[in-house]
Amino acid sequence: MSFFQLVRREMQGSLDRLIVMSGLGGVSNAAILAAINAGAQAAEKGEISVLSAALFVSALLLFIKTQHYILIAATVEIEAIIHRLRVRLMDHVRHSELLPLDEIGRAEIVAAISKETTTLTQATNMLAFAGQGVVLVFFVAIYIAYLSPLAFALSAIIVGAAGAIFHFRSREVAERTREAAKWDNLLFDRLMDLLDGFKEVRLNRSRSDNLFDDVVEVSRTAANIKIRSQSESYKQLVFSQSAMYLLLATMVFVVPTFSTTKGGSVLQVTTALMFIVGVCMGIVQTIPVLLAADVASDNIERLEAKLRAIAGAAQVSTLEPRRRFDKIEMRNVVFSYKDKSSEAVFRVGPLNFTLHSGDLVFVSGGNGSGKSTFLKLLSGLYEPDSGEILLDGVRIDDANRDAYRALIAAIFVDYHLFQRLYGIADPDPGEVDRLLTQFRLLEKTRLGGDGEFSTLDLSGGQRKRLALIVSLLEKRPILLLDEWTADQDPDFRRKFYDELLPELQQAGATIVVITHDDRYLAELDLPSRKLRMDEGRFVEPNSAEIG
Repeated sequence: MSFFQLVRREMQGSLDRLIVMSGLGGVSNAAILAAINAGAQAAEKGEISVLSAALFVSALLLFIKTQHYILIAATVEIEAIIHRLRVRLMDHVRHSELLPLDEIGRAEIVAAISKETTTLTQATNMLAFAGQGVVLVFFVAIYIAYLSPLAFALSAIIVGAAGAIFHFRSREVAERTREAAKWDNLLFDRLMDLLDGFKEVRLNRSRSDNLFDDVVEVSRTAANIKIRSQSESYKQLVFSQSAMYLLLATMVFVVPTFSTTKGGSVLQVTTALMFIVGVCMGIVQTIPVLLAADVASDNIERLEAKLRAIAGAAQVSTLEPRRRFDKIEMRNVVFSYKDKSSEAVFRVGPLNFTLHSGDLVFVSGGNGSGKSTFLKLLSGLYEPDSGEILLDGVRIDDANRDAYRALIAAIFVDYHLFQRLYGIADPDPGEVDRLLTQFRLLEKTRLGGDGEFSTLDLSGGQRKRLALIVSLLEKRPILLLDEWTADQDPDFRRKFYDELLPELQQAGATIVVITHDDRYLAELDLPSRKLRMDEGRFVEPNSAEIG
């Protein structure tokens, strides 16, 4: 999709009015030229042309008025368009599913919402001037045709030839711009590897060196592509300048040889061309920006199409959220996915698992045994490739998946802690302070009246405690915890098993905990089930099901 198509589709204001005002801006420029030329002719005769002066003043006022309108209106329209695009993209993201969203990648989404929209803003500002410039060139061309048909014909030939060559070369620039955008996204991924995996990078010199070498290579490739693209753009700019100088030279050296100007002199034709040389150069300079805007528009449209397809496949449930349940069953559930970086295929299942209201279940197993994937299947974030999940005998599908998810609060290994209590209306301040005190966080952070925590600058274990507080404030019947105790100190880890879990179980919560705390589990005196996973399956006979 081109930038013009995007603007035409998304614009809600009056595009016709903006085009008319741009046309008037170009007419006012041409009128200023005509007034100055007419005034100069009168001055040569020792006279002052009041009519030319009046035309100049009127044209100047019209120019100022149209400039103000065009710049402000164009800014308002494009920012409104960008706002709608951003909101729509983020709305599609929030209605998407986890796995296909991971396949798209964070870089492409962030680039579309931030970098590509910035490119559209830059293009709009230049497009307003370019539109007026085209109108100005049109009227000046008519003026030159009046002064000298030969000058007009030669100008048309030179400008037409230069424009054709420029357009042909612009295709290559556009392709390189698209390629550069892809490498920029890849560089963003490498930056996220460096930041998100900083601890792992600092602990392993070989990993650090290999990652940095990859960063350097990606950055070098992106830079080289941009150098070639910019070099071609600069060559086109120089070519355009040379064409304009050739045009001026033709008016001065060629036209007088074959013809005389009508109603004026070569100087008038040259003056008219000089008047639009800067305008033409401005138009030429907008072309790379517009090409980049075309690429940005195409990237946004392509991303939106992907997100729309994902969000469309994930139907929004119209059922009321559930607040209680009796039994959840996983029957012969199988799930597999391919890791993008290694191309390895991971498979979990077949899984048979039953969860009753009030159950306390511990799941252990080695790294890569499928524990976290099992939790994402149980929570409804992953959809099984085969098998089924039933809630009180009803199969979970697209129509009721959101209602099923409403039963569950979860803290995964890669959890995110929000600054504000989104989705929790009017939390009880007394309950919040009680939980902060119980989790030993009252002196570290507080919840303000606006629903925001005073700070999230906490240790890893403290952040997980705060995340658990938020999950408890959601008041959902099922709580899923993925390695929650891993970052806790021994004292609070003991508190979790000896105090928090019994309290939650007594309150009727259903809890599934992924853990490696075998020593604590061996000492635990609570009614619970202990399961173990290996290679994507439960390995304890009949341990996952209770009739």
